Amino acid sequence: MAEFAPVPDFALGPEIPESGYHVTALGGGAYGITSGMVNTMFLVTRKGVVLVDAPLDLGETLLAGIEEVTPKPITHLIYGHAHADHIGAAHLLARDNLKIISHELTGRFMQEAHDDKRPLPNETFTGRRNELNIDGQRIILEYTGDWHQPGNLFIHLPEQKVLTAIDSFTVRNAPFFRLLFTPRVPAYFDAMDQMLDYDFETVVSGHMALFGTPEDVQTNREYLHDLRTAATEALREVDLGEAAAAAGVPENNQQARLKVWIDAVVARATELMPASWDKRLGGNDIFLPDNLNTVAWSVFMD
Repeated sequence: MAEFAPVPDFALGPEIPESGYHVTALGGGAYGITSGMVNTMFLVTRKGVVLVDAPLDLGETLLAGIEEVTPKPITHLIYGHAHADHIGAAHLLARDNLKIISHELTGRFMQEAHDDKRPLPNETFTGRRNELNIDGQRIILEYTGDWHQPGNLFIHLPEQKVLTAIDSFTVRNAPFFRLLFTPRVPAYFDAMDQMLDYDFETVVSGHMALFGTPEDVQTNREYLHDLRTAATEALREVDLGEAAAAAGVPENNQQARLKVWIDAVVARATELMPASWDKRLGGNDIFLPDNLNTVAWSVFMD
């Protein structure tokens, strides 16, 4: 049986009741809701509710959580990006007068997916910025680049000082597998700087039970810096030919040579990472090799 370090108390977040959800008031009519595995937010306006995403793990409990706060209907649904784990319960909300908003690139993904559980957006925008005014509430949608998936948005509520950036990082925990599966590591690194350009007090990042702060973004940025520093040094130290010879891999098996080399790079980078991260982020022992593998390849190729 695999053994993992216990998750530190500071990384756990609130206990999820039997209802399957926990609602947190974020101020100014904004609320966060989590199942413990995923989280998102909604904003109560004069006439209704503006919801960001409809996570699969929340399912119908998402509606129960909103109804706990207000009897008002959901009038707007904003897709942070197209991945099913975050919008796979959207079909539970679909009705004729629901306005579903996304970036055009997200809309294209939805058309290609042909997924009845992810209804197509009926309002999209192109370019970088779309500022909404819904019942007097300002909501700013920005696409700064594909740090997770083309069309992924920063969703900023300036009056409430809430920033939603789904799958940007995991609050007080190490990033999930391969930096949350990002296809472009340099853009992911840039996203941490971009987030800190916003005026916010709370960040909703899409996974686990916690809502974060600017300090949590800064911590993740520091972690990324250490990943890159360790990977860079390991790439300098570990020679492909020497690693392959040490593993007894014949010269004509190039795939195996490459495999044992990157494994050796990751092993050395793991040794070079500050041990303090095990006490600063939950799940570092679980995800460190995957994250270092991703960063090492990026340093090598990007």
